[in-house]
Amino acid sequence: MTRWLTLFFFLFSLSAHAIEPGDKRFSHTVYLQPHSKLRQAAELGDAEAQYDLAYLYYKADSDPSIQGVPQSDQKAAYWYRKAAQQGHGRAQYNMAVLHLQGHGVERDPIEAYAWLLLAQANGHQESQAVIDELDAILNPRQVQSAEARSSELVLAGTTR
Repeated sequence: MTRWLTLFFFLFSLSAHAIEPGDKRFSHTVYLQPHSKLRQAAELGDAEAQYDLAYLYYKADSDPSIQGVPQSDQKAAYWYRKAAQQGHGRAQYNMAVLHLQGHGVERDPIEAYAWLLLAQANGHQESQAVIDELDAILNPRQVQSAEARSSELVLAGTTR
């Protein structure tokens, strides 16, 4: 029980700073339209555009600069995953946060740990602090499962 209580408080501390914006140019409803440059770039596979689109969906209710965008954890997770699968370190970190919090995806600390390993490999320095926290909470078998899952993500198309 103490492990899960520790995880709860850890997750609470993540909520304040985990999801950060990418390019601040994209902060209005027009960028969600099918004809917008951001949307087109995201759909054509631009990882930074996918990241920015995910940010708009995720933070729509809490970022005052985002107007007229419907908040959607599911759409945010979809676009973060697209960017993360291309090796975007911040998107990989955010996928971990989503899995830790259960926002738009199933709450799963093992899946989160796997994304954190990829984010760290792609230069996302803050990932190590979260990995250290999870190391204190997860047992060795769970960590081993996360490492195997990280390898599966790489084989499935996530680049490092």
